[in-house]
Order: sequence, then C-alpha cells, then structure tokens
Amino acid sequence: MDSSQVFTDADITRAFEILKGREKQSWIASGVWKDGAEFWKKFDYDSRIPFYTKFNILIDGVPIEACKELYGNLELRKQWDKGISTEELDSNKYYRTVHWKLILPAPCTPRDAVRLVTSFNWVAEENAYIMLFKNGQHPNRPETSDYIRMDTSLGYSILKQADNDPDSTVFFGMGNNDYGGWLPYCVLPYAASRTMYNLRDEMKKGYRDIYAKDKHQ
Repeated sequence: MDSSQVFTDADITRAFEILKGREKQSWIASGVWKDGAEFWKKFDYDSRIPFYTKFNILIDGVPIEACKELYGNLELRKQWDKGISTEELDSNKYYRTVHWKLILPAPCTPRDAVRLVTSFNWVAEENAYIMLFKNGQHPNRPETSDYIRMDTSLGYSILKQADNDPDSTVFFGMGNNDYGGWLPYCVLPYAASRTMYNLRDEMKKGYRDIYAKDKHQ
C-alpha cells in the first residue's frame, strides 16, 4: 500500500499487531462492555500522544461489504450517522482530507478534527478491510470556539466478517488521540463506548432503511 509516504505498510502491520495483542504494553479494560463488545485503554509515554484506546464491536445483521460502504462512503454515511459528522474537504489518489465532528454526551464539549483518511483497503492475508487515519490540516477548517480540536497521531478501523455469520461484521478500531480540553482520561472510554454503541445501532437501522429501499426500487 503506497499512500505517498503519509501511510506506510508498517502502519498496517502495526495495526494488526495491536488487533492481535502482540504488543509490549498491556491494555486496561475500560468503558462499558455489553453485547460482546470490548473497550480498552493504555498509556505509552514514549509516544507523542500517550493515550490510546481500542475496541471491537459486533455489527450484527450488516454484512461486511455493506458495512464498508455505509462507514467509508461519506455521502452514504450522512444518511444514517447522527453522532459523527464527516465532510470531505479534499482528496487525492492516496487519501481524503476529512473534517470530522463528534458530539459527546453532556456535559462534554463537542470535538472536531481534520484528518487524512484512506479508503478501506483489503488485506488478503488478514481477511479484513482496513482504513487508516491521522492528523491533517485544511485552510477552510480552522479551529473554532464551538469545538475542541482533537489531535490524532494514528488510528485505524478494521472490518472482519463475523465468525460463522456472513451477514454480520466485527468492527475493530484504535485511536491514538489527544482529545483536548479538561475532560479526564478516565471518562473518555465511557464516552467513546457510548458513541460506538450509538453508531452500531444507527448503522443497523441505516442498513435496513437504505438497502431495503434499494431492493424495492
């Protein structure tokens, strides 16, 4: 995968090592676990941004190809995603520049970010799709007082077909984020887990609404 050196094959290798737990640093269970979902955090003070989170959550009833389109196609995503707003600002053959806005549970201030985001790429040896993202900038989206601007060193989203269920997808994610503001690190995993449960439920409804509608046209 050549993303003009912004993203490298080493980034992909590291993402799957994290997914498989092949790291020196240990992860701590965090957030709210239910329906088989898991949320973890760790601190690595040798990193530019020390705080890491990762999760896996089952998107039951949504096949992997549909999940890839619903999450990765930003125009399609606007039809169902109520918690995370995404707007493509620019693109090239390697990645898109995306303005990303997250509404957190009260009393948290909303966060935003400008990110460089790849498309979902198929990794045959892992039997999975992966999307990478990291911090970016764009002159048309400066910081504003309405949002706290996040910083992301590197993050990924991985989609795998659920075991023994071709109609469901397991969504894995990792973020190395500085969320800014006063929000303590102990609270962030709980806010993140709530956001992901909402995203799962909205994606399932979006799949039913959008794909069922397409079938009847």
